[in-house]
Amino acid sequence: MKADILIKHATIVDGTGDDRFQGSIAVRDGKIARIIRQSDGHEGDAGSAEEAREVIDAQGMIVSPGFIDTHVHSDLMLLWDRQHASGLQQGITTELLGQDGLSYAPLGKDNLAMYFQFLAGLNGAPDIPLDWSTVREYRMKFDRTVAINTAYQVPHGALRLETLGMRDLPLTGKSLEQAKRLLDQGLKEGAVAFSTGLSYYPCSYSDTEEMVELCKVVADNSSVYVTHIRTVFREEPIDPVLESIEIAERSGAKLHFSHYRTSLPKAGRVKEVMEHIDAAYERGVDLTLELYPYPSGSGYVVIWLPLWCFEGGFDALLERLADPKQRPRLIEGIEKNTIPVGGYFTNLPNHPQYIGRSFREVAQERGQSIPDMLCDLLLAEKLQVGYHDSAESMFDEASLEAWDRFNRDCLELLSRPYYMVGSDGIPLGQNPHPRAFGTFPRLLRFCREYGFRLETMINRMTKVPADRFGLKNRGVLKEDCAADIVIFNEQTVTDTATYQLSRSAPVGIPYVVVNGKVAVRGEKVTGVFAGRALEREG
Repeated sequence: MKADILIKHATIVDGTGDDRFQGSIAVRDGKIARIIRQSDGHEGDAGSAEEAREVIDAQGMIVSPGFIDTHVHSDLMLLWDRQHASGLQQGITTELLGQDGLSYAPLGKDNLAMYFQFLAGLNGAPDIPLDWSTVREYRMKFDRTVAINTAYQVPHGALRLETLGMRDLPLTGKSLEQAKRLLDQGLKEGAVAFSTGLSYYPCSYSDTEEMVELCKVVADNSSVYVTHIRTVFREEPIDPVLESIEIAERSGAKLHFSHYRTSLPKAGRVKEVMEHIDAAYERGVDLTLELYPYPSGSGYVVIWLPLWCFEGGFDALLERLADPKQRPRLIEGIEKNTIPVGGYFTNLPNHPQYIGRSFREVAQERGQSIPDMLCDLLLAEKLQVGYHDSAESMFDEASLEAWDRFNRDCLELLSRPYYMVGSDGIPLGQNPHPRAFGTFPRLLRFCREYGFRLETMINRMTKVPADRFGLKNRGVLKEDCAADIVIFNEQTVTDTATYQLSRSAPVGIPYVVVNGKVAVRGEKVTGVFAGRALEREG
């Protein structure tokens, strides 16, 4: 039977971590139909050119499984920009949505409309129909309608909104039981994990006991608790890493830490940063982690507002921002935030003149303090204000050594078998963080520049996340597995996105195949929508 695609003369890195080999791959009906190694006594062709509708000569190229982005914020923009070049051109064929507890199902009509506005600074506010309520309905919005595979995590924020609203109380009693039922339903409707962002509201209103009880449901479903650790504390500060480990040990849930690595100030201090996690791993806690290879982050500006002002939700927050009597208290709360206030604007639809400029520069131009300026812009933009936190000192000549240490830290962490890759990409605004466009090719470049074993890196980008999140028949190149495939040039692949030109596409990745369809050809997206909504299996 004629193959749909024949990839010949390939250097195959199959995702298992084993050594590369020469061979060819035939793709038929969305799956890998045949793989032949040259070492099998064949020339390495899984079929002849006459037997395939399309032949790709991969001479001098690496052929690997499609990359799995374990942390990304394309929950709405993927339904708006269904081609999703920012991910595809990196070689990403699957993205995990529902991160940090900040997504949109399960939610009733009113809560969905409110959360859509509340999270606009993070996920945008595209003109799409909000016509779902359950996890299954939301997941199916992405099935065969977008260019990339998706998997979904039940978000903690949605559970809290549906059961208690935007209130500064932990879930207890009836509200907790209702949240547990919704979580169980979502996991049974195909979600691959439960996520929380304990630095974001309403997730931050929780306490440890609430998280333990919810994670017992996760354990009952053999699923994963994915955590953005706490930076907001209801009472006395606690060690957020130890809290996460306690939640996992008491509930029995598998644990996954989001975007956990060193930083420029802590570059070279992997042992210190990993102390509690290494100890937990050694005593048998089932845990994994992911990272992105940039020392700065990105997000939405509302994170600096104090805890009390979020009660009541979107409309109540705008009223407080507009009330002159409330402004001094808001400013005081921003100044006392545990996260230092600073960054560069990435998204302000009504103030494009501020894109790419620092908080300090814009505040000086407007004749305001930074907290006062942020309050005014949040009000004017109805919360749709994004930022990245790269500091000017990151680009000083003196910081080059710290950058090098940080890069080496990322590779040291990825040498551990329980680490994987997540871009934390936010594909929103005119000048978003470059991680949304460069994470995966950047790490492939690091392999070349630092001598890191490519087979190990590919394993962390493919099989490790597929196994962790139950994505059956994904993450490896084996017969009968899904034909999610990346073809790249090991010697030239690199990221080109910078903090100044963040939407610049990578180079050296000429082909990407999603479910047997060529989604990238000649480094350009092709326009096919072959993505499937994946669910946890096993």
